[in-house]
Amino acid sequence: MKYPSLSVVIPAAGSSVRLGQPKQLVEHNGTPLICKAVENALSLSPAEVIVVTGAYTDAVEAATRHSAARCVYHPNWAQGMGGSIAAGVAAINPDSAGLLILLCDQWRVQTTDLQTLAKTWQSDPTRIIAATTEGSLMPPAIFPARCFDELQQLGGDHGARSVINAHPRLVTAVPVSNAAFDLDTKTQLEALQKPK
Repeated sequence: MKYPSLSVVIPAAGSSVRLGQPKQLVEHNGTPLICKAVENALSLSPAEVIVVTGAYTDAVEAATRHSAARCVYHPNWAQGMGGSIAAGVAAINPDSAGLLILLCDQWRVQTTDLQTLAKTWQSDPTRIIAATTEGSLMPPAIFPARCFDELQQLGGDHGARSVINAHPRLVTAVPVSNAAFDLDTKTQLEALQKPK
């Protein structure tokens, strides 16, 4: 299915301090994680895909150069994830009805997971659609236009969880077991790189 009224923001501005190397460029099955996230996002045929860059902007831009994604540099990337999300939201098409926030370090998220989230959102575009696993709400998450102003106010090292928590009655939780796997530590890197 196609979702021409949905924008996608992929925050990829961090310096990956805990990992010790740019997680955006870590390869899984021969593909950098940022490229995999962009490919997954483009599978929705959305209005646009925006990659927010920062610490490794040249390398991330080079990795995504041949895709349809658009890179937006966030000069205050060191202040944390919240500001990166806000920068991405500020750059989206104002006519978009929804915004998918997708993290490139959730390396097991598949196109089918995103399609399920997007289809759920399309059935009621006024709701927040959030992945859930083991009882926790998390990205990927889709926010309706009514939340864009709040997302643009985000800052610091906190993501969009505060916006989700502020509107509990607006949230539809969709089970996405693959969302539980991310990449922040050396141990998680070893799990990602382990041969199947």
